[in-house]
Amino acid sequence: MEFLPILEPEDKPRDSIWYAVVPRGGGPGVSVGHTCTYVSGKDAGKGKILIVGGANPNGSFSESHVLNLDRHEWDVPEWGACWREHCTSTAAVGVWRAPPAACGCLPGPIRAATATATYHTSSACVGDRLFVFSGGDAGAAPVSDLQLHVFDSVSLTWHQPETQGRPPSPRHGHMVAAVGSRLYVHGGLAGEKFHSDMHCLALEHRDDEVGAGSSQGRRPPGVASHAAATLGKSVYVFGGLTADGATNSTYRFHTDRQRWTLLKFEGDLPANRLDHSMCVVPWRVRTEGRGVGDQVSEPETVHLCFVFGGMDTHGVIHSDCVATVLP
Repeated sequence: MEFLPILEPEDKPRDSIWYAVVPRGGGPGVSVGHTCTYVSGKDAGKGKILIVGGANPNGSFSESHVLNLDRHEWDVPEWGACWREHCTSTAAVGVWRAPPAACGCLPGPIRAATATATYHTSSACVGDRLFVFSGGDAGAAPVSDLQLHVFDSVSLTWHQPETQGRPPSPRHGHMVAAVGSRLYVHGGLAGEKFHSDMHCLALEHRDDEVGAGSSQGRRPPGVASHAAATLGKSVYVFGGLTADGATNSTYRFHTDRQRWTLLKFEGDLPANRLDHSMCVVPWRVRTEGRGVGDQVSEPETVHLCFVFGGMDTHGVIHSDCVATVLP
C-alpha cells in the first residue's frame, strides 16, 4: 500500500516526489471516466479544480464537484441538472446548458440516428475549436472513421478538414493534447493491440500535415486509457493500461526535440490506474519574509500534475487526489 506525504496548502513541494492532496469536505466518490479541469481564479484567487461526471459500478453520473484551492475544500456547485451527457457550462451564471443543435457532419457513429455515440473518445481544444479523433465503437473495437472532426463553439458547427500525410490508425483510449497550434495523438487500443506511436498534426500551416514522428528516448510501451496534460512545449503522460496491466509510470514528451523521458521519483508512487484524469495546476507557495521591515516578494508558483480517481485491473476504484511537481 502506498503512503504518500500530504501536501498542505501553500507548502512547497519537492521535486521528484508524489504527494497526496487531502481537501476538507465531501469530495467525489470512487470514479472513472470523469473530467478534471483547472479553472483560474478571479481577483488574485488561487483558482479551482472542476471534476465532472464519471462512473462506478452503480452506473454513470453527472454530478460535479469543485475543489476550491483558496479554502482547500470540496464544494458541490448549485448548478442546474445536466441534460444527458452533452452539455456546456456557462460559468457566469453557473447553469449547465445544452447548446442548440449543432450543424454539420457529426463524428463517427453519431451520424446514424439509431447508433450510440463513440466512447473513450479523446479531444483537445485550441482556441474556440474542439478537435476529436477516433474513439470506441463496440467492445474493444474502435470506429473505422479516420477523419479529424472539429467543433467550432462560436458558430456551433462541425466540419472535417482535409489533412495531408498518414493519419493515426483507428483506436480508442488514446490521448489527444494540444501544444500551441499542434495536435498530438498518442497510444490507444484497437482490439488486442496497444499502440505506442505518437502522431502530430500542424493546424496553422496552409496545408495541414499529419504524420508519425520519429521520436527518440525512453518511449512508453503501448498504452491506453492513460491521461495527459501539457505545460510549455511538453506533453506529460501518466498511468494507463498496458499489456502487462495498469501502470503508474510518468513520461514527458519534449515536442521541440521529439524526445521521450521517463520521469524518476523518490519514495512511494501513486497506485497503478487507468481511466483517471489529470490537469496542470498552478500551486501557490507560501513566501517568507513577511515580518516588520522585511521585503514582501511576489508569491512563488510551481506547476503541479494533479491526478484524480481511476481504477486498476483488479476492480479497485480510486477517489484520491495525487500530485507532483512538473519539471
